[in-house]
Amino acid sequence: MPATTPPPSISNSVFASELVKLLVQVAWADGDVAMAEQDALLAFARRNGLPQAELDGLQAQLTGRAPLAPPNLGLLRQRRTDVLRAVKDLLLSDLEVAEEEEEILSQIAMLLG
Repeated sequence: MPATTPPPSISNSVFASELVKLLVQVAWADGDVAMAEQDALLAFARRNGLPQAELDGLQAQLTGRAPLAPPNLGLLRQRRTDVLRAVKDLLLSDLEVAEEEEEILSQIAMLLG
């Protein structure tokens, strides 16, 4: 039986880019992205060194001017705890967690295993 190799380590910038894609979908779960959520996501993206083109795309997605990009869940699964913590932080950023947002947190936890 061949030996299995562990998944390659992902860079923080690649992880951050995929996590932002997921977080944008979470932010839209209740049909509205609060200004606090927008600010939190943009600050996270900047802190993690996302390039200006991604920041511009993020801004367009947050304001509904661009379609949402699907995240790579397989990649995010490698850092499940970090993902769930970031999702929870985003949900709490506007000090109001809608029922749809709680449901999406549960769904993400199931998807990530």
